[in-house]
Amino acid sequence: MKHSGKDKPVQVIEGEHLPAHPPPKLPRLRLGTLREVRREMAKVYEEVRRLKLPSQEGTRLIYMLTAISNQIRDTELEQRIEKLEQASEELRAKNRTT
Repeated sequence: MKHSGKDKPVQVIEGEHLPAHPPPKLPRLRLGTLREVRREMAKVYEEVRRLKLPSQEGTRLIYMLTAISNQIRDTELEQRIEKLEQASEELRAKNRTT
C-alpha cells in the first residue's frame, strides 16, 4: 500500500490510485455459548445450501466455528471439574472433622 502526499493510504488497482477504505463494519456475532455457535453454523449451512455462499467459504467458516465450539465446551468442562474438585475437598474436610 502506498501513501499519497497527504499521508492517506491509497490502494493501487490496475494502475489506478484509489483511497483505501476500511471494509464496512459487520455486526458483532454472539458466539459465547454452544447454542449461539450452533445457530451460526446452521446459518452458514443454509447459505451454502441456497448457493448464497461458496461451499469452500462455508467449509472454512464451519471449521472456525467448530474450533470456537470446542473451546467453549472445554472451558465448560474445566469449570465443572473445578466445581467437582472443590466439592470433593469440602466433603473430605468435613469427614476429617467428624
